[in-house]
Amino acid sequence: MRAKDVTGIIGEEIAADYLSRQGHQILERRWRGVRGELDLITRDGAQLVAVEVKTRRGEGYGHPFEAIGTAKLARLHRLLLDYCVARHWLHMQRRVDVIAVLLSGAAEAHAEEHLVQRLEHLRDVS
Repeated sequence: MRAKDVTGIIGEEIAADYLSRQGHQILERRWRGVRGELDLITRDGAQLVAVEVKTRRGEGYGHPFEAIGTAKLARLHRLLLDYCVARHWLHMQRRVDVIAVLLSGAAEAHAEEHLVQRLEHLRDVS
């Protein structure tokens, strides 16, 4: 597995743990639909939440949030709608959140051994 893929999976695990502590129920990890993949799908109270996780080992390529442009955001909203259609949950309120995780530590180590330098959570990104 490529180092960037390992980094992404570690970030998703850290984000899922964080969201669970915030009261979210994790429904899906790496859900794949016909048009793409959502990193996490959670339930936060009455809302269904698609969570995009961007993980970096530094800001050499810019802040993780910079990777979310208008096209990517529109795609995330479409994917969440696809998920709702597949589950017959069109009646549910829904939103898209983005989590940025900045790590330090070796790519080969397990997630518990990574130091989270910073975790930022943007809610209801539109």
